[in-house]
Amino acid sequence: MTSIDTIRLIILNNSRTEAERLISMLHNAGRPSRAQHVDSEEALVKLLQEQTWDLLIGNDNTTNPTPQIALKHIRRLNKDVPVILLHEDEEPFAQVEGMKMGAVDVVNLDDDQHLLMVIQREMTNRMDRQARRAADRRFREAERRSQQLLDSSRDAIAYVQDGLYLYANESFAELFGFENRDEIEALPIMDMVADNEQNKLKNFLKEFSLKGEDVGSSQLAFGGVMQDGTPTAINLEVSHVTYDEEPCIQFLARATRNEASSNSEELQAQIDQIKSQDLVTGLYNRQHMIQTLEHTIDHIGDQQSLSLLYIELDKFNERVSSAYGVAGSDLVLGDISTVLREKSSTTDILARFGDSTFTLLIPNIKADAAVNRAVQLCKTIEQHIIEVDGKTIQLTCSIGVSIINETSTNASTVIEQARSAMEKVGAAQGNNASLFEPEVAVTDAVRDIAAEIQHALDNDRFRLLFQPIISLRGSEEEYYEVYLRMINDAGVEIEPDDFLEAANKINLSIKIDRWVILESIKMLSQHRSKGNKTKLIVNLGRQSLCDETLLPWLAVAFKAAKLAAETITFQANEVDVTNHLNAAKSFADGLEKMKTQLSITNFGCSLNPFNALKHVSAGMIKIDGSFTSDIQHKNESSAALIELIEKLHAENKVTIVPFVENASVLSTLWQAGAHYIQGHYLQEPTQGLNYDFNMES
Repeated sequence: MTSIDTIRLIILNNSRTEAERLISMLHNAGRPSRAQHVDSEEALVKLLQEQTWDLLIGNDNTTNPTPQIALKHIRRLNKDVPVILLHEDEEPFAQVEGMKMGAVDVVNLDDDQHLLMVIQREMTNRMDRQARRAADRRFREAERRSQQLLDSSRDAIAYVQDGLYLYANESFAELFGFENRDEIEALPIMDMVADNEQNKLKNFLKEFSLKGEDVGSSQLAFGGVMQDGTPTAINLEVSHVTYDEEPCIQFLARATRNEASSNSEELQAQIDQIKSQDLVTGLYNRQHMIQTLEHTIDHIGDQQSLSLLYIELDKFNERVSSAYGVAGSDLVLGDISTVLREKSSTTDILARFGDSTFTLLIPNIKADAAVNRAVQLCKTIEQHIIEVDGKTIQLTCSIGVSIINETSTNASTVIEQARSAMEKVGAAQGNNASLFEPEVAVTDAVRDIAAEIQHALDNDRFRLLFQPIISLRGSEEEYYEVYLRMINDAGVEIEPDDFLEAANKINLSIKIDRWVILESIKMLSQHRSKGNKTKLIVNLGRQSLCDETLLPWLAVAFKAAKLAAETITFQANEVDVTNHLNAAKSFADGLEKMKTQLSITNFGCSLNPFNALKHVSAGMIKIDGSFTSDIQHKNESSAALIELIEKLHAENKVTIVPFVENASVLSTLWQAGAHYIQGHYLQEPTQGLNYDFNMES
């Protein structure tokens, strides 16, 4: 900040005289300001929504509005407005309390020189944050353009790390006779090399890796093997590169340039339109909305403000899909899309985002106005009558609203914020709308958990533990559940509860889950090669359950490891399955096609736990541990647990009862017919697959 920069300043103070003194002091110190003195909560919200502000300076005893309320609205409206508090006394705890509240600093009321230094620091920090956000947007746009060029290139391009393909474009897949590039990812490169050429290629890659990035590119020719086993001559240009922030080796086979494009501009436009359209409703599809959001965020200005509405039809599966089938569901979605289209302006972007989800991007709208519009949409849909197969039906919806402004950096965060707000509405009976409000961070945390997670990923600081699951029915199946621990720099194990939620918020949970899966596959493959019949149960988070790319990735991973898919059961939390029935159903169906299954853990806690089983094919159910704990520690009746087990067996489900901590509960579980038990009484999680299952037979 230079001396001529004008500070856009909001002042909270019970005394207008003191506010004027502050403005005068700033002016005399060469810090001119465009300030507004706020004397009501309504005025504060109006200023935050209508203009951009650099700082808020307030006395900590201000009553209308209080600093707490001001900080709440700044967070709620997703504004980058640092708050500096002024305190009249010199009590040391005031600074701590103020910063816990969310202020960037607390300054004694008469210490003007200290205040000026804090202002200088926060203005500099704010400009740095703005520059970083702009750089992030440019970087992501460059990444997307680069990825698009890679995907569409006629040059055959692949990236290799540790002997496996990280990425291959369609042209590279065609080079080896594959129909789809997904079939190559995670495949060992030696599977596509003739037997008599493999040593040659191994030696080349070893020497090339040792030379490092300074070596430049080299030519490589070898005898390849097509997917159908046909030999082929391969000539590649090999170089060191970085892909997806990972150092790797690039394989490049350049295409001949004598092919001219035959697609006319008109045909290409038609293709682009088809690619961006949802066939059922005629609206834009998910891909188009995400691309629009990314483009909007990349080019947003300081004064711009948009809102994204995430619209979920309440109980759609239960009320429509189950009752009317696919055809009836499509009619209902088409009818609802017509209503939404009629309530949208020409500048809005409306898309069908999921099975029963729509998104509406509204430009030039304030947060409160966006919420009001969302509430009106709820009323419109509630009052709308839909006719299907001669019957009428009325639906409601839950809407989450997120704000897009100069602080927004990517589409996925904006979507996740709106979805999160929608889920809170849905949990409160639905048929309403709510603005996303971030949870207040725990301010006394001494470590940056997000940085620790990334550090652990970069430096292999995760560890797997395995806990045996024992059959009560004499089954020869040997099951272990896989648990994850993170190791900090001090060598201390960190429990998943302390880092997985943070991983979700910074979009690293999918990467962590895939690390767990690959490590589990590797260990299980080695263990079974010794004649063991061991199987694993691997837990997945919400984001992985909803990740459409996970199933094809799993198929490739199992194929690459030459491991039968049935040896690993994938387990999801009941609350995640219940909140994402469509994604869970699709995932479970995909697992069945791969000859494996989905397990649901923490089962029995929702209001209607068996509703999920009507939609999601889960072969194994792990009952919530509270049922066992109630019997063991609170001496409560086992009737609820026995009834739950009996109902699950009536559904032909394999049951696991966890938290078995002493022998007293074993007879109850055996009489109830539980298939498997798990707990510290049998064995705590350990780093090895070393439990003696024969001991139980």
